[in-house]
Amino acid sequence: MLARYPFLPEARNILSGISLDELFTSEIYEDARALGFLRVRSSITGEPVTMPSIARESGQKVIFLSFFVAKLILIALDDPLVIRRFANVERDKLVKSLTEVPEDIDLIASTFEIRFRNDENGYVIHFIDFIKYAKNFSDERFRLIKQQVNRGWLPINRHDFVLLIREAFVERFVNEVESQKEYGKYIEKYVKDELRELENLKDEYVSNYTSFDLGKVDADAFPPCMKTIINKIKQGINVSHEARFSMVAFLHKIGMSNDDILSIFATVPDFRKDITEYQIKHITGEISGKEYSVPKCATMQANGLCVKHVVKDKLCEKKWMTHPLLYYKIKKESKSKKAPSKQNKSAEEQ
Repeated sequence: MLARYPFLPEARNILSGISLDELFTSEIYEDARALGFLRVRSSITGEPVTMPSIARESGQKVIFLSFFVAKLILIALDDPLVIRRFANVERDKLVKSLTEVPEDIDLIASTFEIRFRNDENGYVIHFIDFIKYAKNFSDERFRLIKQQVNRGWLPINRHDFVLLIREAFVERFVNEVESQKEYGKYIEKYVKDELRELENLKDEYVSNYTSFDLGKVDADAFPPCMKTIINKIKQGINVSHEARFSMVAFLHKIGMSNDDILSIFATVPDFRKDITEYQIKHITGEISGKEYSVPKCATMQANGLCVKHVVKDKLCEKKWMTHPLLYYKIKKESKSKKAPSKQNKSAEEQ
């Protein structure tokens, strides 16, 4: 059970008897260390992990402990992209396990403190938890407005409930790793070579897609909403479907090529070149035959993507500012007008 679900509270009983030094130096845990590193490495490269050839009983314990070795390596590495890619790999394993063994669903949902009930009619979940974990899904069935809410509870089928559980796992795992990064300095000395290899692999992975030239596109003129989306993606944060759609449509309209737009998505934890490339071509009209419009400011606000109240941008505060493309046009024209005056002033000083 713990090899399948290493995040269960019972794991503490085993881990409490193993010191950090023992875990990273003792021959007893050599296989767990090797497998833990391979699990992190695989999350970057996509290569399958080969399980060490050992006895089944000890193998289950190695699998269990390798999860925590991987977690400690991620704490020391402190790289948002790798952390989230690893979390995504593990979330998919969780979905597979809960699909194969549905009787475990209640236990895992309770572990993540999801409010739910399971009766003869199926599952019902509290609307707050539904909103919290459904926000990353683009499908209409995950919108609250499409649900039949009764006194704060809404029915959900088993498949979709498992998908929400997987998102709860990702959120908890990422928060736990990122909140313990201060302990990375105590782990580094044990895994210096491994960290160096992982950093090189990650840089190589990203460089395969991110070496692009913005050309005439002026990134400094982007509206705050688009800058925020792009910055989150660069930090390896999964953004909503609406955020991705808005960014692609915006970048396409201002003249960025599909290849350059694709490059930006390279740091998304669940990045897949073929799928992302298809989605971009669909939004830009290359496949669909319909070139989608950039959402206006009111739509960005409705989708929770407007950040003007956070960044306090004066141009955003204008009553007539109603569209991200209008912001970009004005900002870019304003910059081009200022540039000659600066050049002239510099010439006069000389």
